[in-house]
Amino acid sequence: MDASQRYDPPRCAESTRQDIIQKLEDWIHRDKTRSPPSSIFWLFGGAGAGKSALAQTIAERFKINEGLAASFFFFKADVNRNDGDRLIPTLALQLGQSFQGLNPIVEDMILQNPDLFKKSRQTQMLELLIAPLIRLSLAEMDDEPVHAYTALKSHPRLVVIDGLDECIDSDIQCDLLRIIASSIPHFPYPLRFLITSRPESHITHAFRHDIGRVAQYDLSVDSGADKDIRTFLDAEFAKIHRTHPLRHHLPSHWPHPADIIPIVERSSAHFIYASTVIRFIRSPKHRPDDRLHVILGLKQPYKKDRPYAPLDSLYTLIFLEIQDSDQLEKIQRAFGIIHLWTLKTGLFAWEQWTSECHVIEVLLELRPGDLVLLFDPLLSLVTFHQDNIRIFHKSLFDYLLDSSRSKSFQLDLGLAHEAAANHIIQLIDLKDYWCESFYYMGKLFLTFHDLPDTSKFQDFAYHCQFARFTDTWPGHIRSLARDPKIAVQSGSFGFSRSLLLQSMLYFLQVIGRQVST
Repeated sequence: MDASQRYDPPRCAESTRQDIIQKLEDWIHRDKTRSPPSSIFWLFGGAGAGKSALAQTIAERFKINEGLAASFFFFKADVNRNDGDRLIPTLALQLGQSFQGLNPIVEDMILQNPDLFKKSRQTQMLELLIAPLIRLSLAEMDDEPVHAYTALKSHPRLVVIDGLDECIDSDIQCDLLRIIASSIPHFPYPLRFLITSRPESHITHAFRHDIGRVAQYDLSVDSGADKDIRTFLDAEFAKIHRTHPLRHHLPSHWPHPADIIPIVERSSAHFIYASTVIRFIRSPKHRPDDRLHVILGLKQPYKKDRPYAPLDSLYTLIFLEIQDSDQLEKIQRAFGIIHLWTLKTGLFAWEQWTSECHVIEVLLELRPGDLVLLFDPLLSLVTFHQDNIRIFHKSLFDYLLDSSRSKSFQLDLGLAHEAAANHIIQLIDLKDYWCESFYYMGKLFLTFHDLPDTSKFQDFAYHCQFARFTDTWPGHIRSLARDPKIAVQSGSFGFSRSLLLQSMLYFLQVIGRQVST
């Protein structure tokens, strides 16, 4: 919790997250005689939802009143904090500091079994935590008056395990959950385990099927998040007004309340966007009002400025988890379809589509359920609800559509258009008559006199006529979106893919209206 590696750890801003903090405190202190409480609380949510800030805040609160027994904050980039095998020994060390008289018992167990740290995690839990606590409990029962011993045993202690998904091995993550759950009935003292993580599929499965009764809360659907983010932004802008070197040059009512609304909206109930924006605006080496204009899209950033650098790093690290290049391409196609679906253009405006999942499954030729498996590495960014995909962050597409931010993960909308083109080709019977079909479709373009710059469609129509005599047209359709900058040669008829792409977009719109009617 307070290790030197965690310099300036995230915390909940003042007057924020009050409801969930109260919920956690009520869970920790719940009277065991009134209703048997779950000893495990799973706090989960998408990337940047504020899980670590809440874990840190709760840990600090309970440390003050000696209610914190132990804590471990996983972090994937730190070799000292991404190893699940370090968790149980670390908890044993900290519990020894929290329970008076426990350290000598643990040391004795280690002296009796020098190879203890080479044994299984289950054995370590038994010999480093359960057995020493039982021995301590029996000793206290002999030494303490009955009323003092009873009070000690009824006082709950908190164990915080943050960022379980940051442990580098998913099998170890699940094993640790099962070990903790199976150990709870054997602890002689009431320990409460607060565990935070992203909703990775294996962790979700473990909590819901392997562990039993667990209290849980999903931060991604926290109804009070927008209000808390607004409170955070108001406080941070007020601080900039008080402390920034250029504070005397800021308007007295800066920023206008209307300028804060879009920041709250784009935060999508996740604090990471709002905190990234504030970090950019409050820079002491720049004008805060100019930087706010950059965030609002009213001013272009300087070439070296990266307003969303922390957010971009978060997104990039998540996409780097996708090891399979074919899976990544399918995901990019799916994201492109989602984006075009929201724009309701061309084929994506057809009324026959019942949901986002439906249109993606049809265009990518996926079976029901394949989409859930496809997006499994990205469950910290998306979730599935009633046959629709919910994207946690509105800012995700800003990242994906900007090559300067997403780099190799830039979203190529051409992949989605390619999938749409292939689908339309399948709708039209092209098994024997595809050349004739495209010939007449090409001529169809020339009947729309209201289209801008009809000359480029004459070229497109001419190519369609040429398609009557060649076997290359299906290949052009399949590859139209691969790289619009590279020219494709077909015999003596050369044309750029960018021209074909522009033409094909109109093709989708025109034919889309025809097929949907």
